[in-house]
Amino acid sequence: MQIYLIGDEYRVDGVTGAFVEAALDADLPRYDKQIQLTSARNQYVSFQVVLDARSEGFIRDIDVRFTALTGKRGSLAADYEVFCEWFHAVEGMAIPDLLIPFGTDYYKPQVPQSDRYLPEQRVGALWVDLFVDRAAAPGRYVGQLTVTADGQARQFDISLKVAPVTVPDESLMIADLNNYADSISPAYPHLMANPNRYKDGSYLAVERQFYRMARDHRCLFEHLNAPHAGNPPETFAPELEGRGKHIRVSSWDAYDEHFGPYLDGSAFKGSRRGELPIEFLFTPFNLGWPANYENWGKQGFTTEYRRILWEYMRHFEEKGWTKTHLVTMLNNKKDYRFFPTTQDEIWYRNDEEVTRQYFEIVGDAFKHSHAKMIFRADESCNLHNHYDNDLGEHTDLWVANQTMFSWLPECVQTIKNRKSILWHYGWFGEGFTIDLPLTAMFSHPMLGFMTGTTGFCSFWNAVGFGRDPLDAPFVNGGQAIFYPGTPFPGAPDVLPSIRLKSLRNSMQLADLMQATDGLQTEARPPLKKDLRQVVNRHYGYDSMSAWWREKPPFMHLEPRHWDDYTVDYSELTNVHHAGRSPLIMRRIREDALRLMSAGEVMK
Repeated sequence: MQIYLIGDEYRVDGVTGAFVEAALDADLPRYDKQIQLTSARNQYVSFQVVLDARSEGFIRDIDVRFTALTGKRGSLAADYEVFCEWFHAVEGMAIPDLLIPFGTDYYKPQVPQSDRYLPEQRVGALWVDLFVDRAAAPGRYVGQLTVTADGQARQFDISLKVAPVTVPDESLMIADLNNYADSISPAYPHLMANPNRYKDGSYLAVERQFYRMARDHRCLFEHLNAPHAGNPPETFAPELEGRGKHIRVSSWDAYDEHFGPYLDGSAFKGSRRGELPIEFLFTPFNLGWPANYENWGKQGFTTEYRRILWEYMRHFEEKGWTKTHLVTMLNNKKDYRFFPTTQDEIWYRNDEEVTRQYFEIVGDAFKHSHAKMIFRADESCNLHNHYDNDLGEHTDLWVANQTMFSWLPECVQTIKNRKSILWHYGWFGEGFTIDLPLTAMFSHPMLGFMTGTTGFCSFWNAVGFGRDPLDAPFVNGGQAIFYPGTPFPGAPDVLPSIRLKSLRNSMQLADLMQATDGLQTEARPPLKKDLRQVVNRHYGYDSMSAWWREKPPFMHLEPRHWDDYTVDYSELTNVHHAGRSPLIMRRIREDALRLMSAGEVMK
């Protein structure tokens, strides 16, 4: 039996023992005696334990033991978390993704993992997280890890270098994990069988775990409170009564119980990052709520909409929920047949008029509230027409499709000059599916840092589990970055994935790099420019222009005519991660930490 360690940048195939990302780098390292880790303070650093039983055929008993880490400046507690990696059959490979906490009663790690799922598995793996506390003294530390498998033991040295910089608790870049209300319940039979789940606490008990796990992994879990049909589920909006000028909120109780703990931060009590209020939260406002869309264009619609809008803002001010951006997004699409026009990713220019009419209804209400009410527009076809016109004047949060965004470097400063927020989203036709290399998780935060966006949204349904989350129908058909615990009786309701861990590790670096804008106490203004040079060097780019693309010749035409042109979207979509060694992530992390630690003595 072979037992060895690997980093967090690549994965092992559970059948062949080859590295999943082997085609991207012929020299991905394995560590037989010692692994060297580099970390800032207040962050996680990760590695993996591989157990190769191809010669034996199986493993039935696995155990891991850690010692504290010691160095010249003291010691660090063995603050480790260990997870069993579950392997999925994807694209002819056995790729690990689901993570199950190690040492629990509900799952015993073994190889093969199951008689039903991948019985041909001969290689297992464990994911290991080590948390480095903000109080850790900079310097070098060494501890020991002992792995025992079916009576065979191997000992490894864990060498950790702690940099004299600290990852902020706050998210300076947003990794937005989008989902739709209610996308959670279908994966939980006890919720689907309970018509009173929204008010008896059973639904909230599960939903809270998604929000906490996202926060623990430096991500934002965010509900679109109204589905495309425009009607919010129970408790996703306050209860209303009356019509016309008599419309009012009849009760805030269920809504406040649902969202209040996210807005005051109490839902995150006990987490490492503290009780910070959630950064962004969708409001239930859309073309179908609080007014009936059948009255669109009539005074009655405007009256009802404005009365509830003002009541909504007043309630948030009275509650003191003024630190969270409260997002209104018109998510209607004509293709879904619920509304006759499209406001989400406007395609036809005549649909702009409905958005303009909406702005007239809202008026300047947002500007007169202490609550952070903002309007969000997702753009994939008309960003070049909208960001600097009258629609841009009313848009507070732009979420730009990466393909179109890559053509418009000039939009960044214009949007920021208006004090609006700019995010990007996904590559054309591509999400964060399991078959992609883990560098895909790294490229989004790096793209934001290099181009000036402060967030990204690339999971359109972060809980779209599919029919069987342990098998291929899920991994081939969905983007979910969480897993339900239901296949393992007694497990937590929500389980993480390797992709979520990888994204967290990238976001730690991104937040630390974002802190170099000169506004943080540890920053010096020129540092951001220096860090960009580090990133460009490792990506092989000569200048910042490599993050942008030439405008296509058809861009001046209306989007409905774009299909008449042949475009190689593959060159646009994966250019920042395709073919790149997974080790680019480690090299940028190490060089960035070294640069940010300049002036400090690393012992």
